[in-house]
Amino acid sequence: VGQTVPLNEIKDAAFSSGLLGQGVAIIPEEGKVYAPANGKITALFPTGHAIGITTTEGIEILIHVGMDTVSLDGKGFSPQVKLDDEVIQGQLLLNFDIDVIQEAGLEIVTPVVITNYANYESVEVLAEGNITEATSLLSVK
Repeated sequence: VGQTVPLNEIKDAAFSSGLLGQGVAIIPEEGKVYAPANGKITALFPTGHAIGITTTEGIEILIHVGMDTVSLDGKGFSPQVKLDDEVIQGQLLLNFDIDVIQEAGLEIVTPVVITNYANYESVEVLAEGNITEATSLLSVK
């Protein structure tokens, strides 16, 4: 739930350049991350700030909450899943405290990227503007 932002407009060069993947960024309006697709949790950082999902089709998705939020060492992050959990689109994956992130002087912009994009012909952003947990963000062909 939030607003989409093109990746090339965010300040973190690793994301804005596409180095970490192709996709979209979200400015969250609430401290919740929902599964963008059906799949399996294949990465869950101990700090809770980033989650990797591999879809049932083999697409690898990285959701990274905020910029430099690894520095919070887990403060304000509460994962609702664990490594190897099967998840369905729209399922709550993570709660996070927007205030904790902003009070630390960090940005809350949250990239959602396809990390194995080179295996596919294209990654198209489907969502613009306001989104909910039910919004389809990306199309991978």
